[in-house]
Amino acid sequence: MDLVFVTSNDLKFKACQKILDVNLEQVKLPLVEIQGEPREIAIFKAKDAFKKVNKPLIINDCSFCIPSLNNFPGPYTSYVEKTLGSNLLKLMEGNKNRDCYYLDILVYIDAYSLKVIETKTYGTLALTETNGDYYPLDKIFIKDGDNKPICYNQGNMYENNGYLELNNYLKKRRVSRGIVFFGDRVLLLYRKRLENNKYLEYYAIPGGGIEKDETKEEACLRELLEETSIKTSIITYLESEEYDKGICYYYLVKYISGDIKLGGEELERNNPDNYYEVRLVPVSELDNIYIYGKGSEIIKEVYKKYKAEKDN
Repeated sequence: MDLVFVTSNDLKFKACQKILDVNLEQVKLPLVEIQGEPREIAIFKAKDAFKKVNKPLIINDCSFCIPSLNNFPGPYTSYVEKTLGSNLLKLMEGNKNRDCYYLDILVYIDAYSLKVIETKTYGTLALTETNGDYYPLDKIFIKDGDNKPICYNQGNMYENNGYLELNNYLKKRRVSRGIVFFGDRVLLLYRKRLENNKYLEYYAIPGGGIEKDETKEEACLRELLEETSIKTSIITYLESEEYDKGICYYYLVKYISGDIKLGGEELERNNPDNYYEVRLVPVSELDNIYIYGKGSEIIKEVYKKYKAEKDN
């Protein structure tokens, strides 16, 4: 996977590069700064960067927070670092509580989804600043477990659990599913399988894993054809859903041709203990059946818009 890291901080880039199993490219861009809460600011920056780069990317917006100063400077860390710098220590004169932390908000964004990961690195403020050509705050922040400011080991400072969580997110299995209506009914796969000596019954929106060098849209149409034997076309992308082992992308699709019947691997491995059946289920009955994830809610919401367009 190719991924862009929009940052002017070379140390952040190198730390991230060590952890992520992707082809990481550093891009330095001026991004719009807004006022607001740290999470809101980070998401805005990520969206601003995506408009300019138009590639899957990450940004890591960092706030330096001092609880005894009501978490100042917080979202204004960059401005304060440029203006006050290490002189921030003067605001702490006589203050015995020198606890502080870095709040890193890592945002991943692509054309389909947005993922926000927050991590905190705790520490204390030094009594005096370290001399040298370092970032001002790196000269006064002592990370928990250390006895010197982080400027003595800057690379280690920028390695945090946020990058590990992002790496796990990027490795998750990607799945595409297609929602197709036939009047007031929706096409679903009925499943009944034996697990731990009990039969589980549920429904699923047709779809499956995205293969290498295949787009999400191509996977959606291929899986619908394989599982239900019908040809379809994409109407629009709807939304994504993250779950424990994967990420699912939902599409609204249009029926083109073919007879609805079970096909592909589902037909080959179909048996009483691992049963598949293609069904047209009335939307009004969705509350009476179980669909994994948020599939039921998505179908009902999309159906309202679909029906309104059909009625007009």
